[in-house]
Amino acid sequence: MTENTETRFEDGSYPADLGVNIEAADDAQSRLVLPFDERNTMFGLVHGGALASLVPIAAHAIAREPARAVAPPLRTVSMHVGYVRAARKAVTVETRAVRRVRELGFFEALIRDADGNAVAHASSTVSEAGSAPADAPPLADPPDGGPAFVAPADGAASGVAGAIRAAMAGSPFLSRRQLRLLGMRRGAIEMAMAPAAANLDGGGAMHEGAVLTLIDAAGATCPWTAAPPSPGASGATIALSAQFLGALPGDELVARAVVRARDARICWTDVTVAGSASGLVHAFGTVVYRFSEKNGS
Repeated sequence: MTENTETRFEDGSYPADLGVNIEAADDAQSRLVLPFDERNTMFGLVHGGALASLVPIAAHAIAREPARAVAPPLRTVSMHVGYVRAARKAVTVETRAVRRVRELGFFEALIRDADGNAVAHASSTVSEAGSAPADAPPLADPPDGGPAFVAPADGAASGVAGAIRAAMAGSPFLSRRQLRLLGMRRGAIEMAMAPAAANLDGGGAMHEGAVLTLIDAAGATCPWTAAPPSPGASGATIALSAQFLGALPGDELVARAVVRARDARICWTDVTVAGSASGLVHAFGTVVYRFSEKNGS
């Protein structure tokens, strides 16, 4: 691995906003560091969206073989991350190329904290076939054939909507993403992400990491609409999967999440991400969320 300590993203993009450093990278592996900074946290912990963002950033940091040097921009086709521990310190992600087949690269990643404890493990598939728009379907409205979303009153400070808004406003990481709660119903939620500069890649499109954050935020919030919180209840995302359907736009995105199944502790939520104006689907995701204690219906 080629050492290139403290190489920073300095283009004003999403990775730059996170403060990601590339410590080493070549065509086989990479090592990146995410500093422990308040702007990347929620409730004093590194936000799961920031951790998931490291997966595509690290895979894309792996240098192409010389013969691939003029290949089109990389894009993630699919990825999965499992969270095994909360992060209260800076984290390092070490990623290796498992195999390259035609235009596809397959990668494995392990995220550790500054003490060497495993925080998350991940796999991803990356395409070098360019970033042409996919023939994507329009977003169904409402999802799952259920009742329409109800838009919470502006500034609602009570109930589930008020708790969701307070949590997003109280998270430095999520507040920097400029998320908005658009609507909700029992077991479903609709959330938007603005095309703020801190959410974009170097080319002006929404960064894959920002989309992963939107998927995580909608998928982790949705369970609370199906199971109103008991006193003292809390929870965390334990797994996140995502698929990207071609190039991402540089416009506002909307995530619609719906609970597919749940038991006393674990909730499985599907998330669809589409362009706010176009209505075209750009990504799918599944979030597995676990309540830290049993939560009532």
